[in-house]
Amino acid sequence: MICFHDPKMCLMGDTADMKRLLTLLAALAVLAAIPAVSLADATHVVRKGDTLGKIARAHHVSVAKIRAANGLDGTHLAVGTKLVLPGGKAHSKRRKARSGKGRRVTVRESTPAEDPPPGTQLSLVDPQGTTPSTEARMLPTEAELIELARTMNAEDTASPAVAASPAAPEAGKADASIKDRLLRVARRMLAVPYRFGGTTLWGLDCSGFVQKTFAFLNLDLPRSAREQFREGAKVAKADLSPGDLVFFRTYAKYPSHVGIYLGDNRFVHASSRERKVTVDSLDTPYYVKRYIGAKRLLFEENGSLPEAQ
Repeated sequence: MICFHDPKMCLMGDTADMKRLLTLLAALAVLAAIPAVSLADATHVVRKGDTLGKIARAHHVSVAKIRAANGLDGTHLAVGTKLVLPGGKAHSKRRKARSGKGRRVTVRESTPAEDPPPGTQLSLVDPQGTTPSTEARMLPTEAELIELARTMNAEDTASPAVAASPAAPEAGKADASIKDRLLRVARRMLAVPYRFGGTTLWGLDCSGFVQKTFAFLNLDLPRSAREQFREGAKVAKADLSPGDLVFFRTYAKYPSHVGIYLGDNRFVHASSRERKVTVDSLDTPYYVKRYIGAKRLLFEENGSLPEAQ
């Protein structure tokens, strides 16, 4: 800098220029320390129910790339975390699965409880997008359960859906009793996922399973195990008959768990421990300790619910 006047003013100007230069260099150093992120890369803020596989599919990027770009070791994602999606497509919108006859609808535990459209096939999908198990692909449809609940006469021919189900041998039996039809429906619902508060095939809790099973036979039951325990006629444990309801105290002093008795000391129920509809034994220590009684709701004479006792 050439100074024609006061040398002190010249020195001050040099100092100011030097400060600006140092500030610029410091800013460049900070930018260099930040990991490089392509301007084309998308970002995603983690929401409840999100998984790496789900996010990767929505943005068309691999799970491995998401992990590498964000320094992730495991699969846990904290809600609110902002993820960088290298090469991913921004503003990717989730497409709703179209339903229709023969189409498959994927069901996750976080899916809202809604009745699946008639004719759709339910399946469970692993959060990382792996192939569903054979058990998951065999879940029933509303239409199939309605067919199983029908009275089968000698001239009836089982539909293909019924013939392919585990209950097919019973489905072809002539003049099936109301108890037979109830158990047929209950067994076909094995492996339907457990969901607390659920009342549909997307997920059922214990009383929701019992209520829905009876509903296929056009028999109305209250919603909760506590209310269902007030229905029907009391029956001793030694006199249990298939179709009776068996009750337990689990997390509360009042009846909080219910299942349908199958015979041979076995009952079918929606189990929170197994996370699905399953069969257990009344001789299992856990259920022996918590068993509180049984109620009979079905009588062959009229096929209706008896008065509460």
